[in-house]
Parts: sequence; C-alpha cells; structure tokens
Amino acid sequence: MEGDTVQKEKAEGYTQTIRSRYPMTSTLRQMEIVRGKILYYLKLIYPQSATLSLLQGELDIFGYPVPMEDLEFHVAYLSEKGLVNLESVRGPQARRYVTLVKITAKGIDYFDGRLPGDDGIYLEPEQ
Repeated sequence: MEGDTVQKEKAEGYTQTIRSRYPMTSTLRQMEIVRGKILYYLKLIYPQSATLSLLQGELDIFGYPVPMEDLEFHVAYLSEKGLVNLESVRGPQARRYVTLVKITAKGIDYFDGRLPGDDGIYLEPEQ
C-alpha cells in the first residue's frame, strides 16, 4: 500500500511538472480555438498528413503550446466528428508506431463553412 502511495505521488509530481511547462488549455474557448488551429494547419498541408509531434510544434508556433496528452484528446475529438483521419504507421524504428493525422473532405468543407457550425470548434473569421 505504501509503495502505491509513493508511486502515485511521483506520478502526480511529474504531471504537475509537465503542466507547469505546458499550461493546460483549460477553458472551453481555448480548447475550441486549438481544435480550429489543428484543422487550419491540416488544411494548409492537405493532402499530406502530419505526425502528432509536428502538429504540436506548429501549434506552438501559432502561440498555442499544447501538451501531447491534450493534443491526443483534441485529435480524437476531431476524429470522432469525422473531420480528421488517424492512421498508425510504422515509424523509422521498426518497433515504434507513429500516428498520422490528415484532414478529411468533410473537415475541409467544415473549415470552409459549407457545413453547420460545431460549438466544440472555433474557427477564426477570415479577414
């Protein structure tokens, strides 16, 4: 029992360290904006796919640093909506798999405003 408590405290400390390095996208609006930025970037590189780490780096450049755990959540959300496809492929090292993210035709139509809006995704108005 005591060992479990120590392990849990270490895990919580690690999570707090990661969260302090990468602030949690905690508000609903911030999460909606991040999802919109994901679609924006994937549309820019279409028909290419992006790895999660590439997507994370681009979001950081856009001014939205997101921990990998949060990024995985957002990408899963967009996938369940049918706006992106996820594909697990063998990475450069034979035993590692890499997740590729690609915007779907439905995702492009949504981004372009040809589909009804979704409260879970915020797209900045075009200027």
